[in-house]
Amino acid sequence: MYDDEGDHSAVSPPRFLTIFPTFSVAIVEPETDPHFEVEARFEYGPAPRYGWDNAVDIVKAKQICRDMAGGPLDNAEGRKHIFDLARRVRDLGISKTQAVELVHRYCTSPIPKGDVNEQVHRAYLSARTAPGTLSRARRANVGLVGSDPDNPWPAASDDQPARVWPKPLTYQGKDNAAKCAETFLAERPDRLISSDGTLYTLEGNRVWQALDDGESAAEIRATDPINVLDVGKIFLMVKAIKLACFSKARPHEWIVKPDDAPEPNDLILAGNGIVNAAKGDLIPHDGRYFATGLPEWSYDPEATAPLFLEKLKEWLHPSFHPTLQEFFGYALTADTSVEVLLAMIGAKRGGKGTLTRILQGLIGKHHHASVMLNDLAGDFGLAGLMDKRAIFIPDAHDADLSRRSAAIERIKSITGNDEVSVNRKNMSMLSVKIPAKIVLVANKHPKFLDESGALADRELVLVFESSFAKAKDTELGTKLRAELSGIANWAIEGLRRLRANGNRFTIGERGRKAQQELAEAQSPALRFAMECLIVTGDNADAVPLAVAFNAYEHWAAHDEGMSSRERRNKTDFKTDVIAALGERGVRFDPRARRWRDPGMGAHGKGTSMRRWFTGVRMRPEAVRG
Repeated sequence: MYDDEGDHSAVSPPRFLTIFPTFSVAIVEPETDPHFEVEARFEYGPAPRYGWDNAVDIVKAKQICRDMAGGPLDNAEGRKHIFDLARRVRDLGISKTQAVELVHRYCTSPIPKGDVNEQVHRAYLSARTAPGTLSRARRANVGLVGSDPDNPWPAASDDQPARVWPKPLTYQGKDNAAKCAETFLAERPDRLISSDGTLYTLEGNRVWQALDDGESAAEIRATDPINVLDVGKIFLMVKAIKLACFSKARPHEWIVKPDDAPEPNDLILAGNGIVNAAKGDLIPHDGRYFATGLPEWSYDPEATAPLFLEKLKEWLHPSFHPTLQEFFGYALTADTSVEVLLAMIGAKRGGKGTLTRILQGLIGKHHHASVMLNDLAGDFGLAGLMDKRAIFIPDAHDADLSRRSAAIERIKSITGNDEVSVNRKNMSMLSVKIPAKIVLVANKHPKFLDESGALADRELVLVFESSFAKAKDTELGTKLRAELSGIANWAIEGLRRLRANGNRFTIGERGRKAQQELAEAQSPALRFAMECLIVTGDNADAVPLAVAFNAYEHWAAHDEGMSSRERRNKTDFKTDVIAALGERGVRFDPRARRWRDPGMGAHGKGTSMRRWFTGVRMRPEAVRG
């Protein structure tokens, strides 16, 4: 995508600067590189409130980069990951020059440094929010949030009085971890809560940032510069803090519900507040709502999106537009009661990817995740999804046969609003509802096997028929990001229509046809029945299991071209037929009856056989000898 290779010479040795008692941070010296000389003249927005490149922010940025180590490949998708990573680093208040060095050194991607530099440059120029919004240096300068007993949950503000943190503390009863935790909590400026075993800190009275036990321990150590507490006692303090700050609330719920507060299912997160979609008013961020991140767009009821609506006409047939609009609005909420998933299927370069990025921008980077089918079926595939509002399965392909069933069952459980078991590394297993909608994006639909038809009934299928590969607009993404506030209004309008329709999605003729084709594709037993059986629902009509299975094996091998691994055995075949046709009156009867081959006419008594399908007749041409 980009041709500039940049300068890839060795990085000079870092020098060290100690800011806090426990933080020794490498300040990377920028190389002599033409990119830096040219881009030094660019302005990347106002300086963060707490300044660029704070020590605690660099520590966090390194961790984020290491978490992606080796991940971004040297291709377009990998460069997009670098772009997104640069946005996260910028939110911490890391300067552009320092960000390039951190990403290049600690992400260890095969992408050349020159290309890393360009992606960081683009990310910093295109950002629409002030840098440093998630800076952890706020703990060294921010006021005591919630210290006013008359207003314990004030709205976020930039004029809080200064208070230094972390600072040295005197721990009494050093052998008592609970007492030490009490001392720590009494002095810590920002609020803490513990939800499902994870600590969260309230950042600037806006969002709750997750803290792992190592981060919490490091913060405690920073308050104990003379090392009175040993490591074991510090981690016992972390456990004691979790008990003291325990909350039953989970992400996208009220932690403390205000009087006359709207229900969480009607709330949509925006950068400048929480939108009550039912009334259109804006609730200020004050920490009482459990949000772990915010999107970059701001709510403006007057905003419009003319370019988006124009492009939508090119991408999708108008009969799909109401469905998409309602789903976009629904996806912005924490509501999962409607039990649907969206499948965007069709031509390459047809608009699927752009719509995906728009929806991700509306939801916010903290509240969506992209996973593969194989990952979803893995042991820890659900661990990172408990605070997400959308799960994207991009470029969806078939999972391995061994994992396909597990992936389908998890998709059905999540879309069915069921509790699922979430296995977490080094933590207890949870049984929770994942508050996310699933979006499949693929050129063709994965081969899901679901004879019950439950999954197909839940899918909203959008078919993209045109490709715009030869007319690609490289600036389209930037132009559409500028319309996010207007697109949000369009989505909220769709949500209100969905609510007015009793949470029933508007599905056009093309959408219904696509759903029917999907149901047939996901059910080989249904396709077999359509071609080889006559379904009557009359108990007097019957076909022996052995006869039907014989016909199925021939049909599967010769008409469908199924391999031996894909074909079902007799027991599974019986179960599939009942699952696919049970609603139409087909049953299974183990009692003996006489069978007369329909191709033999009315002569003879037939053969006595056990185990029958009732409510169905065999087509004469489908009976195998």
